[in-house]
Amino acid sequence: MEKVTIYMAPKCPHSANVKAFLEEAGVQVEERCILDDEAILQEMIDVSGQKAIPVAVIGEDVFVGFDRRIERRMKRRLEE
Repeated sequence: MEKVTIYMAPKCPHSANVKAFLEEAGVQVEERCILDDEAILQEMIDVSGQKAIPVAVIGEDVFVGFDRRIERRMKRRLEE
């Protein structure tokens, strides 16, 4: 299974939810805290085109935010 990169912030509940969802799915998660380094924030903006978090990157697919719709899309992508 692929490794997923998550751009997140420590106290963001949506970041915690997407991380928990991915870990429950058995996916290896690489956390990238946008508060740790300005370069990480810029990297996230370059990848997603925006400043909203969380951003999950699976292969070449980018998922911004985390709600039921995003969760369904991520499940389909992980099942490929």
